[in-house]
Amino acid sequence: MNKFDFFNNYSDALCIFSDDKLIFKNKLFTSVFNDYNSPEKFKNRFNFNLCYLSSDNFSNQSPLDLVLNSKENFHTFCTYQNSNGEYIYYYIYTFKYNNYKAVVFKDVTTQDNLETLNRRYNQLKSSFDELKETQEQNNKLQELSRAQVLKMGIINRISLVIRETNDIQSVLNSALEEINNLLGSFKTYFATKEKNSFILRYSINEKQTLNTKIEYEEEVLNQIKNKNITESVCLKEYLNSDSILPKGVKRIIIPVYNKNKLLGIIVTLTKQRYNIEDNKEVLQSISVQLASSIIQAGLIEQLNKKNKKLQKTLNELKETQMQLINTEKMASIGQLISGVAHEINTPLASICSNNNLINKILSTEEALSNSQKDILKDLNAVDIEAANRISNMVKSLKRFIRLDEAEFQSADINKEIDLTLKLIAHETNNIEIVRNYSELPLVLCSVNMMNQVFMNLLVNACHAVKEHKENGIITITTSADNKNLTVKIKDNGIGIDLKNQDKIFNAGFTTKKKGIGTGLGLSITKKIVELHKGNISFTSKENEGTEFTVTIPINSV
Repeated sequence: MNKFDFFNNYSDALCIFSDDKLIFKNKLFTSVFNDYNSPEKFKNRFNFNLCYLSSDNFSNQSPLDLVLNSKENFHTFCTYQNSNGEYIYYYIYTFKYNNYKAVVFKDVTTQDNLETLNRRYNQLKSSFDELKETQEQNNKLQELSRAQVLKMGIINRISLVIRETNDIQSVLNSALEEINNLLGSFKTYFATKEKNSFILRYSINEKQTLNTKIEYEEEVLNQIKNKNITESVCLKEYLNSDSILPKGVKRIIIPVYNKNKLLGIIVTLTKQRYNIEDNKEVLQSISVQLASSIIQAGLIEQLNKKNKKLQKTLNELKETQMQLINTEKMASIGQLISGVAHEINTPLASICSNNNLINKILSTEEALSNSQKDILKDLNAVDIEAANRISNMVKSLKRFIRLDEAEFQSADINKEIDLTLKLIAHETNNIEIVRNYSELPLVLCSVNMMNQVFMNLLVNACHAVKEHKENGIITITTSADNKNLTVKIKDNGIGIDLKNQDKIFNAGFTTKKKGIGTGLGLSITKKIVELHKGNISFTSKENEGTEFTVTIPINSV
């Protein structure tokens, strides 16, 4: 029997060295390290998880080298890689007896795994505790959220009614029904303040009790005065009530204030048991919304009255404006009369002269010669042209002075500008008119009014040119896009003084000599353009000229 056989009962793998030679392996060692071939290969299977930077023989260092070379008892932790490539953690320690050195290999892999598992368990337990705490907080938040959603739903429904209608009864009905449902009430109503009592104005349960006078104890009145929501179990609904409430009925009173003005109270009766604090916030919100709605309804009622009054004033103003436009038109017609008379006089003189000549030819008893017949044909052609000229002038004038033609209709603006130019032909003598017309769509407008706009701008341009130079130029440019039509009237006249440029659209302002201008032309022009939902602007430089730009929608109605 080997003297070291008792180590076969040892619970850890063990081997014994003598003079660095392996002389004994217990059974567990042989079982665990069954792939042991030689000491060198065996040593190389052990490894530290650290580097010996100061070692001169780093490549040959292994945990077993340190164990065997140590002069004292030694212990260390290391890893062992078996033939299957698995890593096992060992705690290696030695003890010496005489010339023998026993090396014990204690497998700490399980212990290490257990410690790892314990650490993981502690981490998981900590995470679980945190999650549990978070879950509890989330549950509380969910309960609060559900309560908040309920409250917001109530407030939103009341807000929706307020947005959709200005009828105070509809708003009251919505607010009282929400409170009635929220508190499980069997009676809910609204009462307004009247001295030291209240008058029941609206109820969702008992219509027959409207206009009932309601009185309360001094303590309740003080709570209402302090804007407090009060709840109490009482025998009577109010002091002067003739009936007794069932046992356990709770009365809740909600004051409705606008700032410091008491508008009324909401009273609700319920048999439900709950903490009023849970619903205090939503009840206060309903009170605030109801107060705002009552004030808003009052303001809207006042606004409606003022609107009716303003509408009446506006109608009168429109009538006055139309009268003013027609007055300006009559003034423009007055200015046209002399020019039109001059334009008509020339063809009339031609016709009269031709008639005298025809009479002389016809008075001769001799037969007409061919030359006389040719003369008569020429005279007749001249008369026809003169008559057409007079006819066109009269038609244009008649069209311009029709004051009742205010309805919007489709018009060719280029043609309307040409019509206006015919009427003011006496003003455009010695002035070059440049027409930069674009192809325009038909525009929906008041033709009569737009002719007045063009006439005012063109006559002003003529006066500005004549005041500055004998031969001037007026350029008329028209254009259109998908939405708007633009007319530009540019002259090379005297221009507008810088100090007067902010005033030219003011009614009554004029730079013309007394008796020539009314001061209403440009003011009326601007109003007509605005009536067509358009705009008018200008640019001007003294002694260089002015350009007015009129823009109106193609479809302005």
